[in-house]
Amino acid sequence: MKTKKNVVKDIDEILIAEDSPTQAEQLKYILEKHKYKVRVAKDGKEAIGMVIEHSPSLVITDIQMPVMNGYDLCKEIKSREKTMNIPVILLTSFSRSEDVMEGISCGADNFLTKPFREEYLVSHIEQILSNREIHKSETIKVELEVLVGAKKRVITVDHQQILTLLISTYEAAVQRNDELVKVQDDLRKLNERLEELVTERTAELSAEITVRKSTEEALRESKEEHRGNLS
Repeated sequence: MKTKKNVVKDIDEILIAEDSPTQAEQLKYILEKHKYKVRVAKDGKEAIGMVIEHSPSLVITDIQMPVMNGYDLCKEIKSREKTMNIPVILLTSFSRSEDVMEGISCGADNFLTKPFREEYLVSHIEQILSNREIHKSETIKVELEVLVGAKKRVITVDHQQILTLLISTYEAAVQRNDELVKVQDDLRKLNERLEELVTERTAELSAEITVRKSTEEALRESKEEHRGNLS
């Protein structure tokens, strides 16, 4: 009789490149909670060494880092034959269109805006890891000339990257809009609560004034009665 062997699923390894210990630890905690193996590098230079040595399934890198920033780290990963197929997610604030173009130029596979929601991060990672083989088969590269501000830039991208980054940009805009709507809703509720508190306090003050007037009137009458008794 044959017995079934237990099949152990490979655990995907994710490398975090982040110079902020607090943010790196927060990200590491989220990823480990979702059963990923995690390594952390404090800058791009340390990260590229770990990429070469350990060949992670995915790299998540902040853009602003000392020694080597996120753009340069991504370029370095994508320029090496052994590491070029490792997906790279850039953590960014999306503050300028130039930032987006720079991300495309360095070969980033996806963008993630900070601050991010846990479910938003995890869904992106799952999607990228599940599409790895599809992306590897995408070999058609095209050169595009784009006008950003007053400067022309020529970028080389594949069709899959264009689609992914467009979706990424759209989702980031939607996320920010959702956050703005939530903030506005929270402000509305806060304003309504403040109005309730003002109304309640006004009523309390009115009651206090009424009691005070009654007390003063009673004292006045008491004094007048006392004077009448003395005379």
